[in-house]
Amino acid sequence: MVSEGGKSKLAIFGLGFFGIKLLEKLSKKWEIIGIDISEDNIKKIAEKFSDRENIELITGDASSILTWKKIKLQNIRYIVSTIKDTDVSLEICRIAREVFNLDSSIMVMLFDESREEEFEKYDISIIKPAEIITNAVVSKIEKNYTIATNIGLGKGEIIEVNILSKSHLVDRKLKYLKPSKWKIAAIYRNGELIIPSGEEKIKVGDRVIIIGDPVVLENLVNILLKGIPQFPLQFGTDFGAVYHKKYKKSFEEASYFKRNTKAHKLLIYPFRGYDVRKDFEYIKKTVDNFEIKTAVNDFFEFLKTKDSIGVHVIPFIKKPFLNWFFLKKVFKTAKKPFLLSRGTFPYKGIVVSLNSSDPAFTLEIGIEISRLMKIPFEAIFGVMPSELRGIEEEEALKERNGIISDFEHIYKTGIRYSVLEGNPVKETLKYLKEKEDHLLLLSFNKNEEISIFNPNVPFYIAKESKLSTLCIPLEESYE
Repeated sequence: MVSEGGKSKLAIFGLGFFGIKLLEKLSKKWEIIGIDISEDNIKKIAEKFSDRENIELITGDASSILTWKKIKLQNIRYIVSTIKDTDVSLEICRIAREVFNLDSSIMVMLFDESREEEFEKYDISIIKPAEIITNAVVSKIEKNYTIATNIGLGKGEIIEVNILSKSHLVDRKLKYLKPSKWKIAAIYRNGELIIPSGEEKIKVGDRVIIIGDPVVLENLVNILLKGIPQFPLQFGTDFGAVYHKKYKKSFEEASYFKRNTKAHKLLIYPFRGYDVRKDFEYIKKTVDNFEIKTAVNDFFEFLKTKDSIGVHVIPFIKKPFLNWFFLKKVFKTAKKPFLLSRGTFPYKGIVVSLNSSDPAFTLEIGIEISRLMKIPFEAIFGVMPSELRGIEEEEALKERNGIISDFEHIYKTGIRYSVLEGNPVKETLKYLKEKEDHLLLLSFNKNEEISIFNPNVPFYIAKESKLSTLCIPLEESYE
Protein backbone atom coordinates (compact mmCIF):
# COMPACT_ATOMS: atom_id res chain seq x y z
CA MET A 1 0.00 0.00 0.00
CA VAL A 2 1.09 3.65 -0.46
CA SER A 3 2.39 5.15 2.75
CA GLU A 4 0.51 8.10 4.24
CA GLY A 5 3.67 10.03 5.22
CA GLY A 6 6.18 11.78 2.98
CA LYS A 7 5.84 13.66 -0.31
CA SER A 8 3.73 12.16 -3.10
CA LYS A 9 5.69 10.84 -6.07
CA LEU A 10 5.10 9.95 -9.71
CA ALA A 11 6.71 6.97 -11.46
CA ILE A 12 7.11 7.10 -15.25
CA PHE A 13 8.01 3.86 -17.05
CA GLY A 14 9.48 4.49 -20.51
CA LEU A 15 11.40 7.71 -21.19
CA GLY A 16 10.91 8.00 -24.92
CA PHE A 17 9.12 10.89 -26.62
CA PHE A 18 6.05 10.88 -24.34
CA GLY A 19 8.03 10.12 -21.18
CA ILE A 20 10.39 13.05 -21.67
CA LYS A 21 7.47 15.39 -22.39
CA LEU A 22 5.92 14.33 -19.08
CA LEU A 23 9.19 14.99 -17.29
CA GLU A 24 9.33 18.47 -18.80
CA LYS A 25 5.76 19.32 -17.79
CA LEU A 26 5.56 17.71 -14.35
CA SER A 27 9.03 17.82 -12.81
CA LYS A 28 8.60 21.41 -11.62
CA LYS A 29 5.94 20.34 -9.11
CA TRP A 30 6.38 16.58 -8.59
CA GLU A 31 8.95 14.17 -7.19
CA ILE A 32 9.48 11.89 -10.20
CA ILE A 33 11.04 8.47 -10.63
CA GLY A 34 11.86 7.75 -14.29
CA ILE A 35 12.57 4.18 -15.45
CA ASP A 36 13.95 3.21 -18.87
CA ILE A 37 15.66 0.08 -20.20
CA SER A 38 18.28 2.05 -22.18
CA GLU A 39 21.37 3.11 -20.20
CA ASP A 40 22.33 5.58 -22.93
CA ASN A 41 18.90 7.15 -22.80
CA ILE A 42 19.11 7.50 -19.02
CA LYS A 43 22.50 9.25 -19.32
CA LYS A 44 21.14 11.76 -21.89
CA ILE A 45 18.10 12.51 -19.74
CA ALA A 46 20.27 12.91 -16.63
CA GLU A 47 22.32 15.54 -18.47
CA LYS A 48 19.23 17.34 -19.75
CA PHE A 49 17.63 17.52 -16.32
CA SER A 50 20.81 17.89 -14.27
CA ASP A 51 19.39 20.94 -12.49
CA ARG A 52 16.34 19.04 -11.19
CA GLU A 53 17.01 17.40 -7.84
CA ASN A 54 13.48 16.02 -7.68
CA ILE A 55 14.06 13.56 -10.57
CA GLU A 56 15.44 10.08 -9.84
CA LEU A 57 16.43 7.98 -12.85
CA ILE A 58 16.68 4.17 -12.88
CA THR A 59 18.00 1.90 -15.63
CA GLY A 60 16.14 -1.40 -15.92
CA ASP A 61 13.49 -3.60 -17.50
CA ALA A 62 10.06 -2.41 -16.33
CA SER A 63 8.72 -5.99 -16.43
CA SER A 64 11.43 -7.29 -14.07
CA ILE A 65 10.96 -7.60 -10.31
CA LEU A 66 14.68 -6.76 -9.94
CA THR A 67 14.03 -3.31 -11.45
CA TRP A 68 11.05 -2.73 -9.17
CA LYS A 69 13.18 -3.53 -6.13
CA LYS A 70 15.35 -0.49 -7.00
CA ILE A 71 12.30 1.78 -6.76
CA LYS A 72 11.29 3.40 -3.47
CA LEU A 73 7.60 2.55 -3.68
CA GLN A 74 6.45 4.49 -0.64
CA ASN A 75 4.26 7.50 -1.47
CA ILE A 76 3.97 6.77 -5.20
CA ARG A 77 0.64 8.37 -6.06
CA TYR A 78 0.69 7.84 -9.82
CA ILE A 79 2.26 5.25 -12.12
CA VAL A 80 2.43 6.04 -15.85
CA SER A 81 3.52 3.65 -18.60
CA THR A 82 4.43 5.16 -21.97
CA ILE A 83 5.98 1.91 -23.23
CA LYS A 84 4.77 0.77 -26.65
CA ASP A 85 5.09 -2.95 -25.85
CA THR A 86 1.63 -3.90 -24.54
CA ASP A 87 2.94 -7.01 -22.77
CA VAL A 88 5.39 -4.90 -20.75
CA SER A 89 2.61 -2.45 -19.77
CA LEU A 90 0.45 -5.39 -18.68
CA GLU A 91 3.30 -6.70 -16.54
CA ILE A 92 3.74 -3.27 -14.95
CA CYS A 93 0.07 -3.35 -13.93
CA ARG A 94 0.31 -6.90 -12.63
CA ILE A 95 3.42 -6.24 -10.54
CA ALA A 96 2.01 -3.02 -9.09
CA ARG A 97 -1.34 -4.54 -8.15
CA GLU A 98 -0.60 -8.20 -7.39
CA VAL A 99 3.02 -8.30 -6.24
CA PHE A 100 3.40 -5.01 -4.34
CA ASN A 101 -0.31 -4.42 -3.68
CA LEU A 102 -0.07 -0.73 -4.66
CA ASP A 103 -3.26 1.33 -4.72
CA SER A 104 -1.61 4.08 -6.77
CA SER A 105 -3.49 5.43 -9.79
CA ILE A 106 -2.11 3.75 -12.92
CA MET A 107 -2.27 5.25 -16.40
CA VAL A 108 -1.23 3.29 -19.50
CA MET A 109 -0.63 4.72 -22.95
CA LEU A 110 -2.10 1.96 -25.09
CA PHE A 111 -0.78 1.74 -28.65
CA ASP A 112 -2.49 -1.59 -29.46
CA GLU A 113 -6.14 -0.70 -28.86
CA SER A 114 -7.35 -4.23 -29.64
CA ARG A 115 -5.99 -5.38 -26.27
CA GLU A 116 -7.80 -2.88 -24.06
CA GLU A 117 -9.93 -5.54 -22.33
CA GLU A 118 -6.82 -7.25 -20.92
CA PHE A 119 -6.23 -4.27 -18.62
CA GLU A 120 -9.72 -4.13 -17.11
CA LYS A 121 -8.96 -6.33 -14.09
CA TYR A 122 -6.23 -3.96 -12.89
CA ASP A 123 -8.47 -0.90 -12.39
CA ILE A 124 -6.43 1.55 -14.46
CA SER A 125 -6.94 4.44 -16.87
CA ILE A 126 -6.27 3.84 -20.56
CA ILE A 127 -4.88 6.65 -22.73
CA LYS A 128 -4.94 6.11 -26.50
CA PRO A 129 -2.39 8.41 -28.18
CA ALA A 130 -3.54 7.52 -31.70
CA GLU A 131 -7.16 8.36 -30.87
CA ILE A 132 -6.26 11.65 -29.17
CA ILE A 133 -4.07 12.76 -32.07
CA THR A 134 -6.67 11.69 -34.66
CA ASN A 135 -9.48 13.52 -32.86
CA ALA A 136 -7.35 16.65 -32.60
CA VAL A 137 -6.63 16.58 -36.35
CA VAL A 138 -10.27 15.86 -37.22
CA SER A 139 -11.36 18.74 -34.99
CA LYS A 140 -9.06 21.07 -36.93
CA ILE A 141 -10.17 19.84 -40.35
CA GLU A 142 -13.89 19.31 -39.70
CA LYS A 143 -14.56 22.73 -38.23
CA ASN A 144 -18.25 22.00 -37.80
CA TYR A 145 -17.69 19.65 -34.88
CA THR A 146 -15.20 19.08 -32.09
CA ILE A 147 -14.47 15.94 -30.07
CA ALA A 148 -13.58 16.57 -26.42
CA THR A 149 -10.28 14.92 -25.49
CA ASN A 150 -9.39 16.66 -22.24
CA ILE A 151 -12.63 16.36 -20.26
CA GLY A 152 -14.84 13.44 -19.27
CA LEU A 153 -13.38 10.10 -20.29
CA GLY A 154 -11.68 11.60 -23.33
CA LYS A 155 -13.10 8.80 -25.50
CA GLY A 156 -15.29 10.90 -27.76
CA GLU A 157 -18.34 10.70 -25.49
CA ILE A 158 -18.67 14.49 -25.57
CA ILE A 159 -18.89 16.40 -28.86
CA GLU A 160 -19.74 19.92 -29.92
CA VAL A 161 -21.57 20.32 -33.24
CA ASN A 162 -22.30 23.45 -35.26
CA ILE A 163 -25.72 22.92 -36.82
CA LEU A 164 -25.84 23.61 -40.56
CA SER A 165 -28.83 24.54 -42.67
CA LYS A 166 -28.59 21.24 -44.54
CA SER A 167 -29.49 19.24 -41.39
CA HIS A 168 -33.08 17.98 -41.53
CA LEU A 169 -33.26 18.10 -37.71
CA VAL A 170 -33.38 21.89 -37.73
CA ASP A 171 -36.56 23.32 -36.15
CA ARG A 172 -37.47 19.95 -34.63
CA LYS A 173 -38.55 19.92 -30.99
CA LEU A 174 -36.12 17.89 -28.89
CA LYS A 175 -38.93 15.77 -27.48
CA TYR A 176 -39.38 14.34 -30.97
CA LEU A 177 -35.80 13.11 -31.22
CA LYS A 178 -36.12 10.30 -28.62
CA PRO A 179 -32.37 9.73 -28.20
CA SER A 180 -30.90 6.28 -27.74
CA LYS A 181 -27.56 6.31 -25.87
CA TRP A 182 -27.14 10.07 -26.37
CA LYS A 183 -28.54 13.34 -25.09
CA ILE A 184 -28.25 17.04 -25.90
CA ALA A 185 -26.69 18.61 -22.80
CA ALA A 186 -26.53 22.26 -23.86
CA ILE A 187 -27.26 24.62 -26.73
CA TYR A 188 -25.31 27.84 -27.38
CA ARG A 189 -27.22 30.42 -29.41
CA ASN A 190 -26.28 34.06 -30.04
CA GLY A 191 -23.79 34.02 -27.18
CA GLU A 192 -26.25 32.57 -24.67
CA LEU A 193 -26.42 29.18 -22.96
CA ILE A 194 -29.72 27.29 -23.28
CA ILE A 195 -30.39 24.30 -21.02
CA PRO A 196 -32.58 22.19 -23.34
CA SER A 197 -36.11 21.05 -22.56
CA GLY A 198 -38.47 18.92 -24.60
CA GLU A 199 -40.03 22.00 -26.20
CA GLU A 200 -36.71 23.51 -27.33
CA LYS A 201 -35.84 23.42 -31.05
CA ILE A 202 -32.45 23.15 -32.74
CA LYS A 203 -31.74 26.21 -34.91
CA VAL A 204 -29.34 26.86 -37.77
CA GLY A 205 -26.09 28.24 -36.32
CA ASP A 206 -26.54 26.63 -32.90
CA ARG A 207 -23.55 25.09 -31.19
CA VAL A 208 -24.85 21.92 -29.55
CA ILE A 209 -23.09 19.90 -26.84
CA ILE A 210 -24.00 16.22 -27.04
CA ILE A 211 -23.01 13.44 -24.64
CA GLY A 212 -23.40 9.71 -25.12
CA ASP A 213 -21.93 6.49 -26.49
CA PRO A 214 -18.93 7.42 -28.72
CA VAL A 215 -19.96 5.02 -31.52
CA VAL A 216 -23.51 6.42 -31.56
CA LEU A 217 -22.22 10.02 -31.53
CA GLU A 218 -19.94 9.38 -34.48
CA ASN A 219 -22.96 8.34 -36.53
CA LEU A 220 -25.13 11.11 -35.13
CA VAL A 221 -22.71 13.74 -36.47
CA ASN A 222 -23.59 12.66 -40.01
CA ILE A 223 -27.28 13.23 -39.31
CA LEU A 224 -26.78 16.61 -37.61
CA LEU A 225 -24.27 17.99 -40.10
CA LYS A 226 -25.43 16.52 -43.38
CA GLY A 227 -28.86 15.01 -42.91
CA ILE A 228 -27.48 11.63 -43.99
CA PRO A 229 -29.77 8.70 -43.03
CA GLN A 230 -27.97 6.46 -40.53
CA PHE A 231 -30.58 3.86 -39.54
CA PRO A 232 -30.11 1.75 -37.44
CA LEU A 233 -26.87 3.26 -36.13
CA GLN A 234 -28.70 5.59 -33.74
CA PHE A 235 -29.84 2.43 -31.94
CA GLY A 236 -26.90 0.06 -32.52
CA THR A 237 -24.38 -0.93 -35.17
CA ASP A 238 -25.77 -4.32 -36.21
CA PHE A 239 -28.84 -6.38 -37.04
CA GLY A 240 -29.46 -9.50 -34.98
CA ALA A 241 -31.30 -12.67 -36.06
CA VAL A 242 -31.91 -16.13 -34.62
CA TYR A 243 -31.00 -19.01 -36.89
CA HIS A 244 -32.82 -22.31 -37.34
CA LYS A 245 -33.78 -24.22 -40.47
CA LYS A 246 -37.46 -23.42 -39.87
CA TYR A 247 -36.68 -19.67 -39.78
CA LYS A 248 -34.76 -19.34 -43.05
CA LYS A 249 -37.29 -16.95 -44.58
CA SER A 250 -36.91 -14.56 -41.65
CA PHE A 251 -33.14 -14.95 -41.82
CA GLU A 252 -33.23 -13.93 -45.49
CA GLU A 253 -35.40 -10.92 -44.59
CA ALA A 254 -32.92 -9.93 -41.89
CA SER A 255 -30.10 -10.11 -44.44
CA TYR A 256 -32.09 -8.06 -46.98
CA PHE A 257 -33.02 -5.38 -44.43
CA LYS A 258 -29.49 -5.17 -43.06
CA ARG A 259 -28.00 -4.94 -46.56
CA ASN A 260 -30.19 -1.94 -47.39
CA THR A 261 -29.37 0.12 -44.30
CA LYS A 262 -26.22 1.42 -42.62
CA ALA A 263 -25.86 -1.62 -40.33
CA HIS A 264 -22.38 -3.10 -40.18
CA LYS A 265 -23.02 -6.80 -39.62
CA LEU A 266 -25.72 -9.40 -39.16
CA LEU A 267 -25.20 -11.11 -35.82
CA ILE A 268 -26.45 -14.70 -36.01
CA TYR A 269 -27.69 -16.52 -32.89
CA PRO A 270 -28.17 -20.28 -33.32
CA PHE A 271 -31.62 -21.10 -31.95
CA ARG A 272 -32.03 -23.87 -29.38
CA GLY A 273 -28.74 -25.54 -30.19
CA TYR A 274 -29.24 -25.76 -33.95
CA ASP A 275 -25.93 -26.60 -35.69
CA VAL A 276 -25.35 -23.74 -38.14
CA ARG A 277 -22.22 -25.40 -39.57
CA LYS A 278 -24.24 -27.61 -41.90
CA ASP A 279 -25.83 -24.45 -43.40
CA PHE A 280 -22.63 -22.44 -43.53
CA GLU A 281 -22.44 -22.24 -47.33
CA TYR A 282 -26.06 -21.05 -47.47
CA ILE A 283 -25.33 -18.41 -44.84
CA LYS A 284 -22.29 -17.13 -46.74
CA LYS A 285 -24.35 -16.81 -49.93
CA THR A 286 -27.18 -15.01 -48.11
CA VAL A 287 -25.28 -12.52 -45.95
CA ASP A 288 -22.48 -10.19 -47.02
CA ASN A 289 -21.04 -9.58 -43.52
CA PHE A 290 -21.94 -11.67 -40.48
CA GLU A 291 -20.76 -13.05 -37.16
CA ILE A 292 -22.02 -16.20 -35.46
CA LYS A 293 -22.72 -15.63 -31.77
CA THR A 294 -23.56 -17.82 -28.77
CA ALA A 295 -26.75 -19.88 -29.11
CA VAL A 296 -29.98 -18.70 -27.45
CA ASN A 297 -32.79 -20.84 -26.09
CA ASP A 298 -35.70 -18.43 -26.63
CA PHE A 299 -36.53 -15.08 -28.18
CA PHE A 300 -36.46 -13.22 -24.87
CA GLU A 301 -32.89 -14.30 -24.22
CA PHE A 302 -32.16 -13.03 -27.74
CA LEU A 303 -33.76 -9.64 -26.98
CA LYS A 304 -31.64 -9.27 -23.84
CA THR A 305 -28.26 -9.84 -25.51
CA LYS A 306 -25.77 -7.07 -24.76
CA ASP A 307 -24.32 -6.83 -28.26
CA SER A 308 -24.69 -3.56 -30.16
CA ILE A 309 -27.84 -4.57 -32.02
CA GLY A 310 -29.91 -1.83 -33.64
CA VAL A 311 -32.70 -4.16 -34.83
CA HIS A 312 -33.68 -7.62 -33.56
CA VAL A 313 -35.42 -9.76 -36.20
CA ILE A 314 -38.11 -12.07 -34.81
CA PRO A 315 -39.95 -14.69 -36.92
CA PHE A 316 -43.66 -14.08 -36.40
CA ILE A 317 -46.14 -16.61 -37.75
CA LYS A 318 -49.74 -16.09 -36.78
CA LYS A 319 -50.98 -18.44 -34.06
CA PRO A 320 -54.12 -16.60 -32.99
CA PHE A 321 -54.32 -17.06 -29.21
CA LEU A 322 -50.71 -17.83 -28.28
CA ASN A 323 -49.44 -14.81 -30.21
CA TRP A 324 -51.17 -12.41 -27.83
CA PHE A 325 -49.11 -13.57 -24.83
CA PHE A 326 -45.90 -13.95 -26.83
CA LEU A 327 -46.08 -10.51 -28.45
CA LYS A 328 -47.06 -8.83 -25.18
CA LYS A 329 -43.87 -10.17 -23.62
CA VAL A 330 -41.84 -9.05 -26.65
CA PHE A 331 -43.29 -5.52 -26.32
CA LYS A 332 -42.38 -5.42 -22.63
CA THR A 333 -38.90 -6.95 -23.06
CA ALA A 334 -37.55 -5.12 -26.12
CA LYS A 335 -35.41 -2.06 -25.58
CA LYS A 336 -34.36 -1.66 -29.21
CA PRO A 337 -36.38 -1.76 -32.46
CA PHE A 338 -37.46 -5.22 -33.53
CA LEU A 339 -38.79 -6.56 -36.83
CA LEU A 340 -41.72 -8.95 -36.71
CA SER A 341 -40.70 -10.84 -39.82
CA ARG A 342 -43.55 -12.08 -42.02
CA GLY A 343 -41.52 -12.32 -45.23
CA THR A 344 -43.09 -9.40 -47.15
CA PHE A 345 -39.78 -8.43 -48.72
CA PRO A 346 -38.30 -7.08 -50.94
CA TYR A 347 -40.36 -4.08 -49.86
CA LYS A 348 -42.12 -2.00 -52.50
CA GLY A 349 -42.85 0.75 -50.01
CA ILE A 350 -43.15 1.72 -46.34
CA VAL A 351 -46.33 2.49 -44.43
CA VAL A 352 -45.78 4.56 -41.26
CA SER A 353 -48.51 4.33 -38.65
CA LEU A 354 -48.89 7.58 -36.71
CA ASN A 355 -50.98 5.87 -34.02
CA SER A 356 -48.16 6.39 -31.57
CA SER A 357 -47.28 8.51 -28.57
CA ASP A 358 -44.50 10.06 -30.67
CA PRO A 359 -45.64 10.27 -34.31
CA ALA A 360 -42.87 12.69 -35.38
CA PHE A 361 -40.09 10.36 -34.30
CA THR A 362 -41.81 7.42 -36.01
CA LEU A 363 -42.19 9.37 -39.24
CA GLU A 364 -38.53 10.43 -39.07
CA ILE A 365 -37.40 6.79 -38.92
CA GLY A 366 -39.73 5.86 -41.78
CA ILE A 367 -38.31 8.61 -43.97
CA GLU A 368 -34.73 7.53 -43.15
CA ILE A 369 -35.42 3.93 -44.17
CA SER A 370 -37.25 4.97 -47.35
CA ARG A 371 -34.28 7.13 -48.36
CA LEU A 372 -31.82 4.31 -47.69
CA MET A 373 -33.88 1.73 -49.58
CA LYS A 374 -34.95 4.19 -52.29
CA ILE A 375 -38.60 3.18 -51.96
CA PRO A 376 -41.69 5.35 -51.38
CA PHE A 377 -43.28 5.87 -47.98
CA GLU A 378 -46.65 7.06 -46.78
CA ALA A 379 -48.21 7.90 -43.42
CA ILE A 380 -51.57 6.83 -42.01
CA PHE A 381 -53.50 7.72 -38.86
CA GLY A 382 -56.53 5.85 -37.61
CA VAL A 383 -59.04 7.92 -35.63
CA MET A 384 -62.72 7.66 -34.70
CA PRO A 385 -65.27 9.48 -36.92
CA SER A 386 -65.70 13.19 -36.13
CA GLU A 387 -69.08 12.69 -34.45
CA LEU A 388 -67.54 10.20 -31.99
CA ARG A 389 -64.26 11.98 -31.26
CA GLY A 390 -63.51 13.53 -27.90
CA ILE A 391 -61.26 16.53 -27.26
CA GLU A 392 -58.19 14.33 -26.85
CA GLU A 393 -58.69 12.64 -30.22
CA GLU A 394 -59.28 15.99 -31.95
CA GLU A 395 -56.00 17.25 -30.50
CA ALA A 396 -54.22 14.08 -31.64
CA LEU A 397 -55.49 14.52 -35.20
CA LYS A 398 -54.51 18.19 -35.18
CA GLU A 399 -51.01 17.24 -33.96
CA ARG A 400 -50.54 14.64 -36.74
CA ASN A 401 -51.70 17.08 -39.40
CA GLY A 402 -49.21 19.63 -38.07
CA ILE A 403 -46.36 17.11 -38.08
CA ILE A 404 -47.04 16.17 -41.70
CA SER A 405 -47.02 19.86 -42.62
CA ASP A 406 -43.73 20.40 -40.74
CA PHE A 407 -42.06 17.47 -42.46
CA GLU A 408 -43.23 18.58 -45.88
CA HIS A 409 -41.58 21.92 -45.11
CA ILE A 410 -38.35 20.25 -43.89
CA TYR A 411 -38.06 17.95 -46.90
CA LYS A 412 -39.62 20.39 -49.35
CA THR A 413 -41.88 17.71 -50.81
CA GLY A 414 -45.42 16.43 -50.46
CA ILE A 415 -46.10 13.44 -48.20
CA ARG A 416 -48.81 10.91 -48.96
CA TYR A 417 -50.95 10.95 -45.81
CA SER A 418 -54.27 9.24 -45.12
CA VAL A 419 -56.63 9.77 -42.19
CA LEU A 420 -58.61 6.56 -41.62
CA GLU A 421 -61.90 7.26 -39.86
CA GLY A 422 -63.39 4.48 -37.76
CA ASN A 423 -61.95 1.98 -35.30
CA PRO A 424 -58.18 2.72 -35.57
CA VAL A 425 -57.12 -0.93 -35.51
CA LYS A 426 -59.78 -2.23 -37.91
CA GLU A 427 -59.39 0.65 -40.36
CA THR A 428 -55.59 0.35 -40.37
CA LEU A 429 -55.73 -3.40 -41.02
CA LYS A 430 -58.28 -2.88 -43.79
CA TYR A 431 -56.01 -0.28 -45.42
CA LEU A 432 -52.98 -2.57 -45.19
CA LYS A 433 -54.72 -5.37 -47.12
CA GLU A 434 -53.94 -3.44 -50.29
CA LYS A 435 -50.27 -3.06 -49.37
CA GLU A 436 -48.69 -6.41 -50.09
CA ASP A 437 -44.88 -6.44 -50.20
CA HIS A 438 -44.67 -3.39 -47.92
CA LEU A 439 -42.97 -2.75 -44.60
CA LEU A 440 -45.16 -1.46 -41.78
CA LEU A 441 -43.48 0.81 -39.25
CA LEU A 442 -44.92 1.77 -35.89
CA SER A 443 -43.75 2.79 -32.44
CA PHE A 444 -45.20 2.16 -29.00
CA ASN A 445 -44.93 3.44 -25.44
CA LYS A 446 -43.33 0.74 -23.30
CA ASN A 447 -45.07 2.12 -20.22
CA GLU A 448 -48.56 1.81 -21.69
CA GLU A 449 -50.62 -1.09 -20.40
CA ILE A 450 -51.38 -4.01 -22.71
CA SER A 451 -54.44 -6.05 -21.77
CA ILE A 452 -57.46 -7.63 -23.38
CA PHE A 453 -59.55 -4.72 -22.11
CA ASN A 454 -57.11 -1.95 -23.09
CA PRO A 455 -57.19 -0.91 -26.78
CA ASN A 456 -53.43 -0.56 -27.22
CA VAL A 457 -53.57 0.37 -30.89
CA PRO A 458 -49.91 -0.22 -31.93
CA PHE A 459 -49.89 -3.61 -30.21
CA TYR A 460 -53.05 -4.89 -31.93
CA ILE A 461 -51.97 -3.53 -35.33
CA ALA A 462 -48.62 -5.28 -35.00
CA LYS A 463 -50.29 -8.51 -33.90
CA GLU A 464 -52.92 -8.66 -36.63
CA SER A 465 -51.07 -7.17 -39.60
CA LYS A 466 -49.93 -9.51 -42.39
CA LEU A 467 -46.98 -7.26 -43.23
CA SER A 468 -43.49 -7.45 -41.80
CA THR A 469 -43.61 -4.85 -39.05
CA LEU A 470 -40.79 -2.77 -37.59
CA CYS A 471 -41.70 -1.88 -34.01
CA ILE A 472 -39.85 0.84 -32.12
CA PRO A 473 -40.14 1.00 -28.31
CA LEU A 474 -40.26 4.48 -26.81
CA GLU A 475 -39.31 5.30 -23.24
CA GLU A 476 -36.65 8.04 -23.21
CA SER A 477 -37.65 11.67 -23.48
CA TYR A 478 -36.46 15.20 -22.67
CA GLU A 479 -39.75 15.92 -21.02
